Amino acid sequence: MQTIALWIACVLSLGVCALHVWLGGREAARPLLDSELRSIPKYTNYYAWHMVTIVIAAMGAAFAYAALIPNGRDVGIAALCLSVAFTMWSLALVLWKYRRPMLLPQWLLFLAVSVAGAFGLM
Repeated sequence: MQTIALWIACVLSLGVCALHVWLGGREAARPLLDSELRSIPKYTNYYAWHMVTIVIAAMGAAFAYAALIPNGRDVGIAALCLSVAFTMWSLALVLWKYRRPMLLPQWLLFLAVSVAGAFGLM
């Protein structure tokens, strides 16, 4: 059962990554690149957007590693910590900026990854 939960966390992470690339590319990255921001802030943010893509994909790979390798638990724990941190930051941002929770639904996506990962690592 734990291995199944880790695979679910892997698939969810990769799904979040795909949404990040597809929707985030259209809704965040493209408008950023089309903006009138100066080059350094524009491309620093664009670089950070790609770093997030890489981290989310690596989380999926880490959960897969933890599911496949008997001694891979530590890698799964690292992915879980990232997912929980992303969940908490998303919620903090929603509360801080007084947004409706579903305007920035990232917290919900990372919460699902976190729950599956936690079950898999129990």
